[in-house]
Amino acid sequence: MAHDIVYAETLDETLEDLEKEDAQRVIRKLGEIADFPDHFLDSLKNHPGYKLRVGDFRVLVDWDKDDETLYAIDVFERKYEYRKLGNYREVWGSWRDDS
Repeated sequence: MAHDIVYAETLDETLEDLEKEDAQRVIRKLGEIADFPDHFLDSLKNHPGYKLRVGDFRVLVDWDKDDETLYAIDVFERKYEYRKLGNYREVWGSWRDDS
């Protein structure tokens, strides 16, 4: 069964700043992983989330396995990804409160 995918505001804002082709590739890849996220997502070390590789970009994802929902939080260029993860530590999971 396919997982639901919820796009956080932070991801939407970042996608608007990306080249159109890159943004479409990220959205397409997120749709592709809905059936088998465990095959595509890698656990992050020292952080509660997962990352999805999309070319030179990484998508930060929160996975609620009980509700079968993927929360796409933000996308980073690979070289900057790990420096920005600390920005999300305090608000991790807050996007779940909207549902």
